[in-house]
Amino acid sequence: MKNRTKWILLSIVLLLIVFFGLYRYYLYVHEDIWRGENEAIQRARQETGLVEGERVWKFVWDEVCWVVQGKTADGTQVMVWLPEGKQAQEKPLSEGVSEPQMRKIIEETLPDIDVVKLTPGIYNNQYVWELFYKDKTHHYYRFFSYSNGESLTEVFTLPNR
Repeated sequence: MKNRTKWILLSIVLLLIVFFGLYRYYLYVHEDIWRGENEAIQRARQETGLVEGERVWKFVWDEVCWVVQGKTADGTQVMVWLPEGKQAQEKPLSEGVSEPQMRKIIEETLPDIDVVKLTPGIYNNQYVWELFYKDKTHHYYRFFSYSNGESLTEVFTLPNR
């Protein structure tokens, strides 16, 4: 074998090892998140009428709460709130504001912001959508009622560094 061919083969093998290492690191980093999501879906299935989990969010404010969106046996779309150490709560999506509806409300009421994250959760014992957004030079947290999409009064501003 020529010297050039050996270097090419060695480079390909090293490149494959690097890609494999990056792939394993990716799996390692996301493993806990995926496990938490799967456990939330399982808990929602056990404690409520959920049969199919479609979306899962982790909400952290005063306490940790997983929220699962899915379907019941009769096909009804539901949201299930799973606060740690408390009973799961299930509400039909028709009794609240869905994520696309909430995004439309946000776009209409706060047109000049950059939405960073929109997460359902529990704030002051109320089901809410938590909006994390950037407006010009600051980041903010704002809460909207899950039941009607109205903005709650509190707005939390994060300080600049």
